[in-house]
Amino acid sequence: MLKMLSILLLAAAPARAFDLPALDAAAVRTVEFAAAVPEAKGLGQNVWLSVTNNPSFREARASDWNNRIEAEVRGNFPDRFDVNLRADYANTWGTISKSGSSYNFFGSGMNLYMSGGNGSHFINGNFMENGKTYFVNVNLSGFDAFSGNAYGNGLNLFISRGSINGWFEEERLPKKAVAAIAAFILALQVEAAPAK
Repeated sequence: MLKMLSILLLAAAPARAFDLPALDAAAVRTVEFAAAVPEAKGLGQNVWLSVTNNPSFREARASDWNNRIEAEVRGNFPDRFDVNLRADYANTWGTISKSGSSYNFFGSGMNLYMSGGNGSHFINGNFMENGKTYFVNVNLSGFDAFSGNAYGNGLNLFISRGSINGWFEEERLPKKAVAAIAAFILALQVEAAPAK
């Protein structure tokens, strides 16, 4: 009996979990709905740099025409490389200098440093682009100059004799930084290639 009475009371009471604002037909057309779930961001942008080496002239080039990223390295002296980078439509010139097992890249607002050996190198430093400072922290592992992996700080690249490919997050590591990392890899390849 008590059960029946509670059911009758619930049925007779007005059921209001919450009040909705009253809308007429004209207002319904102007209501904007916010996205319930923010847009998912992908892992990053794919990159495929084709690599060509010319041991006779101690030079190498990596280029991805689709993304407009290019790096050219030419060895002038045993411990110095001239570098030309292109990212989108901007050119950057600089020099990679070697001292012992460390390499320094200076030029056009870039200050990058690579050190290591025995299959493992570390690239650190910073550079300015469009008034913003970017920090670079990348590891090169399993590296014999012609095969390995570059990863870290919004980047994952696979390195072979004919290509440098993978992905990068342009918000964290712009195209100019990808080109500079490719320049370090190319400098190691130029050093490792026997002169003809």
